[in-house]
Amino acid sequence: MSKTALVIRATGSQGKAVVKHLAKSGWNVHAFVSDPSAERAVALKKFNEAVTLHKGVPSDAAAIEAAIKGCNAVFFTQMPSFTDDSETREARILLDIAKANSVRHIAVSTQLGLSSPNVEQIFGNPMIAPAVTGKIAVEKLVRESGIPWTALRPGWFNTNITLPVVNIMYPGLSEGKFITSYTPDLRILTVDPDDIGAFAAHAFNNPGKYAGRPLNVASEDITVVEIVSEIERATGKKLDVHYRTQEENEKEAGNPFVVGQHTMKDLVGLVDMDEVRSHGVPLTTFRQFLENNKDTAVPK
Repeated sequence: MSKTALVIRATGSQGKAVVKHLAKSGWNVHAFVSDPSAERAVALKKFNEAVTLHKGVPSDAAAIEAAIKGCNAVFFTQMPSFTDDSETREARILLDIAKANSVRHIAVSTQLGLSSPNVEQIFGNPMIAPAVTGKIAVEKLVRESGIPWTALRPGWFNTNITLPVVNIMYPGLSEGKFITSYTPDLRILTVDPDDIGAFAAHAFNNPGKYAGRPLNVASEDITVVEIVSEIERATGKKLDVHYRTQEENEKEAGNPFVVGQHTMKDLVGLVDMDEVRSHGVPLTTFRQFLENNKDTAVPK
């Protein structure tokens, strides 16, 4: 039987990587996109001309029904919702359709925090809680769907320091100023979204090994100081680094990105990098990521 997979949100950093690695390993890919005529959607065909583009949004059951025909596997990831339960509603729509169409493997990408038994306490601050509560609920729906499943739990995205996301996550970095609530020696589990695509393809290609389990995905375990050093090395520019004091952090208590930076200390040690490497998926170092993304890495 041919291998065919539906990739939801296929033009995002994760979806694009999944399309790439599935196409490379012989899968037919149905790419679910909001606008098939958009440049980033058309660009998916560079991985394989056989990639087919299907128009729709995750809340559109009819569009998903059309796109999922003939698919053995489905990959999906979602943006967190801070206003409603759209994550769980969309997941139910997709899972119901996948089950009705006899999909044999579904992979969902959530986040690393779900590997902690204290995840709800770590993300208890109402400023950031929606970023994880939806993921917890969706993973539960996936596990209870009756479809063989794999939950990918990625760490800190390297794309956080590339344009245009960096201007939201780390204002000032584009101008060479890195102001953070991290501590210099904090260890961060970085992940190149391309590696997420590689792990998703690996799981689909080895269902007997990966169905029915969560899978931590990290590319490297490095300190904040090392991250700063690598950015300086890649850009050839010295960063003006400022680590916020306790008083400064208290003044930023209403900033969800600052609150999120505080939670990073609670994720240290969640991943055994030797275990990650044991899966045999090549990992991308932070240095390699910067070299591969020179056009969007900052500062210029």
